[in-house]
Amino acid sequence: MKNVFLSGLFFFLALAAVPAQSADEIIAKHIEATGGKAWNGIKAMKSEAKISAQAAPGMEIPMTMTVVNNKAARIDVTVMGMTQSSGINGDAGWANNPFMGKNEAEPLTADQVNEMKYMTDLSGSLYNYQEKGYKVEYVGKEDVDGTEAHKIKVEFNANKTEYKLIDPETWYEIKTISVSKVDGQEVQSESMFSNFKKVGDLTFPHTIEQNSAMMGSSVITITNLVLNPEIDEKIFDMPAK
Repeated sequence: MKNVFLSGLFFFLALAAVPAQSADEIIAKHIEATGGKAWNGIKAMKSEAKISAQAAPGMEIPMTMTVVNNKAARIDVTVMGMTQSSGINGDAGWANNPFMGKNEAEPLTADQVNEMKYMTDLSGSLYNYQEKGYKVEYVGKEDVDGTEAHKIKVEFNANKTEYKLIDPETWYEIKTISVSKVDGQEVQSESMFSNFKKVGDLTFPHTIEQNSAMMGSSVITITNLVLNPEIDEKIFDMPAK
């Protein structure tokens, strides 16, 4: 009876260990498919894109995003001659909003800065997730437009969780569901990734479909992406009034 009990216990423990092991296997295949150790060499990135938004039908809105890995980021979006910009540099962030009559930059809240900081992780949350202090969990499969994708839960902290949907054939990330608490409000968004292209030794999606309750739906098409460009880091500082 004791041997039967121990065998049953070991079987149960083995089953309990499968999800964590499967998550690591899936993550390893995903990282290898998108560039492997080449992610270590990315120090900065600049991308140019066009946005088609539900809120602005018939328009192609140009956007530029500049990022220094794990340090700073800036996004500029221009509509009808007006440019909305936001940026962070370390623990400080700012934004203007000429569409709301706020032409001068104002400081971001601490939660807004923290949310924007995640954008500066150019290798993504799955790469070296243990060193970043994140927890991952394999939570089964989910249909993504006919693809039975592997679903991995990534817990950053009490205020942020993401679900990564990985294609079992290409091992690319084809969908992300993000849930964050920002300034006391829960913000949920979904992003679909497609049109994957190599830039140097790395692979990036060049079409991103986004949906959120606050911003509606939009499609971002990347037209140019440069790795490790020369960047004047003064662009990340809050503009003087």
